[in-house]
Amino acid sequence: MKLSRAYRSENKLLYQVMIVLNNIIKSKSNKMNKDVLISMESVYKYHYTDSMQTAALNGIDLKIKKGEFVSIMGPSGSGKSTLLNVIGMIDKMDKGSYYFDTNQINGLSQKERGNIRKGTMGFIFQSFNLIDELTTFENVELPLLYLKISKSERKERVEKALESLEMMHRRDHYPQQLSGGQQQRVAIARAIVVRPKLILADEPTGNLDSKNSEAVMRILQELHSPVDLCLHACVTSTCRDKTI
Repeated sequence: MKLSRAYRSENKLLYQVMIVLNNIIKSKSNKMNKDVLISMESVYKYHYTDSMQTAALNGIDLKIKKGEFVSIMGPSGSGKSTLLNVIGMIDKMDKGSYYFDTNQINGLSQKERGNIRKGTMGFIFQSFNLIDELTTFENVELPLLYLKISKSERKERVEKALESLEMMHRRDHYPQQLSGGQQQRVAIARAIVVRPKLILADEPTGNLDSKNSEAVMRILQELHSPVDLCLHACVTSTCRDKTI
């Protein structure tokens, strides 16, 4: 049976419309995926003792877009640091799916996770984690040594980071010669010097007085615009776009 010309023409038009609609849907889906930096589904992390298994993360579902400033809220022992460590690829999750940008993280080896982490993430810790034997300049420079960046570029990046944190005048000082607030500024400079997509701050004001705490949170708030995301764990905070 031969189909009429009008019938064939109508179906051809319908087919073309379906292709256009499908391309629009794909385009929107790709845009949404590009906007998401962290995507987790049913993530579990267990801690083990001789006779007990404890779920530190119990089926976490999480999506965080690029450019967000996010607080993880909760009491001590609720899994805030564990979640940051899994997001930061320091710890390996036991079950679930985790995508960082376009990289699927679950299933990667420790070395593979480290290769992704070292050029895309900056870490800020409550206890600063500065190396006592290194000067301010050397502490900030340290992560760049692992990226095989030239000496001249390292110098430029470190000086720029220290200037942005108003710590250039302390470049030759050692950690024990700095106040708590100054040490945390050095730690922040070390985090941003790699030009990360993500800054992870684990209770960055926990060892500071109220004045220095406010200053550090203000710095983090200002920093999160040139990077994709600033994520920090805390007990209380008013500086955030989103709270988990």
